[in-house]
Amino acid sequence: MVPGEIMKTIPLRDFQREGAKALGGGNSWEPWLLAGRDQAFVLLPLSPGNRAAMLDLAEGMAAMMALREDQARAVEAGLDRMSMEEIEEEIREARKAVRKRKRPA
Repeated sequence: MVPGEIMKTIPLRDFQREGAKALGGGNSWEPWLLAGRDQAFVLLPLSPGNRAAMLDLAEGMAAMMALREDQARAVEAGLDRMSMEEIEEEIREARKAVRKRKRPA
């Protein structure tokens, strides 16, 4: 694939119905975009030599995406405007609540 070229795309429905046949023949190492109505997936070819590295990469990307979602929710809630003093007070209160729960009744 040429840099800047659109990724090969296949409708998710075709892939669900036909499986690997929907990808066509050949042994391409290019990624595919499986595009559905409400969601899309990236399909990455793996070989025994790159399997672990690709899975590590995918996990790292998923973690980064989750972090970005958490950051966006924090901004929506206004948490990005908290001062260090307010953050430290929240931490103290949370620790106090944990200690209270751990005390025997």
